[in-house]
Amino acid sequence: MFKLLIRVIQENITYFPQTLRLARIDMKRAHMTSDLGFFWAIMKPLMYLVMFYLAISAGFKGGHDLKGTVCPYFIWLAAGIVQWQFISSLLVAGAGCYNRKKNVIKSVKFPLSTIPMIEVMSKFFVYLIMIGILMIMCVFMGVMPSIYWLQLPIYIILTVIFLYIWVMMTSMMSIISVDILEFLKTINTAFFWLSGILFNVKGRTSPFFTYNPISYLAEGFRNTFAYHIWIWEEKSLFLHFVIVLFVLTLISSLLFRRMEKRIPEIL
Repeated sequence: MFKLLIRVIQENITYFPQTLRLARIDMKRAHMTSDLGFFWAIMKPLMYLVMFYLAISAGFKGGHDLKGTVCPYFIWLAAGIVQWQFISSLLVAGAGCYNRKKNVIKSVKFPLSTIPMIEVMSKFFVYLIMIGILMIMCVFMGVMPSIYWLQLPIYIILTVIFLYIWVMMTSMMSIISVDILEFLKTINTAFFWLSGILFNVKGRTSPFFTYNPISYLAEGFRNTFAYHIWIWEEKSLFLHFVIVLFVLTLISSLLFRRMEKRIPEIL
């Protein structure tokens, strides 16, 4: 198992330039049917954020009881929404990555372990732009860059690692059973509401939050922009995240070892 993990890491590093090229092609293909193209990829999460802000803050007068924040509620909300938009774009869609890459798998000598990374990177470009927009909004709303922003790359890397493992695991499962994709569609909304994207989960000890990697990653962005908390100040939550990541890695490795040689035949 350890040798398999080392090989997967080496393949992703070796083929990363090709992965980025294929990811850019996927991103362009996804928006080529529209005249404005990539513009809509940015507008969708922005409108998502604005609608939630108007509904919760302006409409229901909620979200103003946040303690310990150094920013307006809108920035606190935006930090969680930016993370959720990137994660949610792959929670369900990532499970079908091998089916969408049939031509690549059949016609090109390309390691199967890199296919999930292509899927992640195809959404990663929009993610980076949204983070840039979040930083600009911070400055416009009086939240100046701080030393805590230096830990932002750590949370970005952790998010990419989590999503790669998740896509790898669910894509293997969806090949075994087509019902997995329908199951993921069903529970996608549950992920949203059980991850504390719209409400404060600081201090809550429920396993739904302490062992929820999505909640941890969203709170990581809020620790950076809103709370000014270093990643090592919440050691127990990081340990819970690592435990969940280890379990997901173990499952995805077992599935990949079993399915790697069979995937081209099945597809």
